[in-house]
Amino acid sequence: MGRSIWVVDDEPLIRAAMVAVLNEVGYETRGFEGAEGLYVALVDGDRPDLLILDHMMPVESGSTIVRSLRERVEYQDIPVLFVTAVSDEGAERLSDLAPVLTKPFDFRDFLRAVQEQLGETDSTLADSLFPGEESGVS
Repeated sequence: MGRSIWVVDDEPLIRAAMVAVLNEVGYETRGFEGAEGLYVALVDGDRPDLLILDHMMPVESGSTIVRSLRERVEYQDIPVLFVTAVSDEGAERLSDLAPVLTKPFDFRDFLRAVQEQLGETDSTLADSLFPGEESGVS
């Protein structure tokens, strides 16, 4: 695959789990604890094919990050997926900015959401990695 996916989540275990699963299926990944590292990487000229964001982070929320990126022409077209613990109402509000996968989640649903955001159609990828088993994060 070789497509680049960046994960921004302040919870190190959740971030590491998402990065590990994405690496396992062939994506090139980078993980960031918060907005600062993300912004430094973008200013350095790197850019992902997909940005996965937690919303509820201590310094800068995921929605604030998305709004900041949308203000800059060079970053407006970066696809975003929120993976976050919010209520249904909160998810609905966030979905105005980007699609939302709520925590806890099953990694099959996670991979399907990633593929959808990237416009990929291999629907067997998630099931081949996690055949018939519960594979979630809470």
